Amino acid sequence: MARRSKKRSRRGNAEARLTDDLLVEILRRLPAKTLCTCKCVSRRWCGLISDPDHRKKLPQALTGFFYMSCNINRSPVVARHFTNVSGIGRPFINPSLSFLPRPHRYYFNILDCCNGLLLCRCPKLAVPRTYEYVVCNPATEKWVVLPQSTCSTNWPIAHLGFEPAVSSHFHVFEFEKDEDGCVTGVQIYLSKTGIWSQKDSGWSFEVRIWDGSRSIFFNGMLHLVTFEDAVATVDVEAKTWRIIPMPYNKDCYPFTDIDAAFIDLAQGRLCLTTMIANNLSIWVLENYSSEEWILKHSHIYRQLFWTDSLDSEHSCSLVSICPEGDTIFLVVGDEKMLRAYKMDRRVFLPVMHMLGHDCQGPYLPYVPDFSESLTGGH
Repeated sequence: MARRSKKRSRRGNAEARLTDDLLVEILRRLPAKTLCTCKCVSRRWCGLISDPDHRKKLPQALTGFFYMSCNINRSPVVARHFTNVSGIGRPFINPSLSFLPRPHRYYFNILDCCNGLLLCRCPKLAVPRTYEYVVCNPATEKWVVLPQSTCSTNWPIAHLGFEPAVSSHFHVFEFEKDEDGCVTGVQIYLSKTGIWSQKDSGWSFEVRIWDGSRSIFFNGMLHLVTFEDAVATVDVEAKTWRIIPMPYNKDCYPFTDIDAAFIDLAQGRLCLTTMIANNLSIWVLENYSSEEWILKHSHIYRQLFWTDSLDSEHSCSLVSICPEGDTIFLVVGDEKMLRAYKMDRRVFLPVMHMLGHDCQGPYLPYVPDFSESLTGGH
């Protein structure tokens, strides 16, 4: 018993010799889920992790989802919402983004969310068929209005790229399309320079991008799901264009619906989730160079997601994978129930939130960023 007490004493003395800055530097290398558990180690650790100044440096967990609803019997017809991942309590973020300047706060669409930043498109009321982009950080209430691009496409598909662990600068990708919806080029905004640049498409064949589908910014590359059953990528300088074929199941069913496939990041690797031919499958791109997809999970989703209101495959929409890669989030049924499914245990968690039958995607997962990422912003 005395020997155990001496061991505990030595461990306590070793921890006491660590300065707060050094301990925070160690904690910032842990996954967000592990970091939350570390709050229980001691009062000191809990205080360091909860401190607003240190929170800027520490990884954050998935907080919730942005989505919208449309109802012609109310005013406004279109409303924006945020639901916490816990399903309880007041929304962590006010979806009205009331900190934005007038008139942007009244008229905007959230196009994308990337590592704590939102990309919003705001129509110019004085000039029909024109718009501005605003990039904002809801956690710090900072925002930047982007200069006008020279894109010739009306209401083009736009996505956001931001990796706070690599750089405090962000990138906006605006894709130009022809009459058939094929990408002909891209306008890229670099916050470091404050200017747009235009490049013609460098993909090896004609590519059509799903409007409203998820994008992933990873290793300096934007990743997108295409109609051509592939993941298309482009870097921030539009010098590297790449097509990564999607894996097929043994029946070779194509991906024909925006709800049938989405990409995400889990444990630092690119993941692809598909719902095809009665199967829910989770694939991981184990080898980025050889484009090798490995099947990690496979479930018969009819047996898992069946409810009285779930009568067609379109009643189930894939939303996100948690960063640890063990939980998938879905919107299920006519009343749009937000559910979490534990893949390793093959069980559903309790209903997180009833979003309502009039809710619409895209469902954008949000992880807060407390750093001063929008340099020069308001």
